[in-house]
Amino acid sequence: MDPREFRNALGYFSTGVTVITGKVDDKLIGLTANAFSSLSLDPPLILVCIDKKASSMAAFNKQSPFAVNILQEGQEDECWRFAKRAEDKYEGASYTFSKDGVPILNDNLATLECTVEEVLEGGDHYIVTGRVQSASRNEQLKPLLFFGGKTGHLAE
Repeated sequence: MDPREFRNALGYFSTGVTVITGKVDDKLIGLTANAFSSLSLDPPLILVCIDKKASSMAAFNKQSPFAVNILQEGQEDECWRFAKRAEDKYEGASYTFSKDGVPILNDNLATLECTVEEVLEGGDHYIVTGRVQSASRNEQLKPLLFFGGKTGHLAE
């Protein structure tokens, strides 16, 4: 299987966009992820797939808190800011802190506050499962979508 063709084909599955946020010691981490899914309603579990080479993997230890920021159409800057390698991805970002000290982006479509349940091997990625501790959403907003390597919006 040609890896580039495989990647291109997967790019034609439209998804929402998330930014996964957390911290390692006092350092804030964040990464854009579209490999995200609900996993279980009882108990409430989600999963996100993270590249094994990602420096932010150090934040995902058993029971470590993290947040899934589900982006809305006005958050394209956040999508691309957290997709790049940078020393301080939070520079210019608008966020607050959860009670656990995890950064939460402002104005999300939805936010899930989680703790790490398990980290599993998955080829060149880790599959991080998270137990959802709290969830919130804004029904007035519309999702940011990802398709074919580009962000987009729902048509009216």
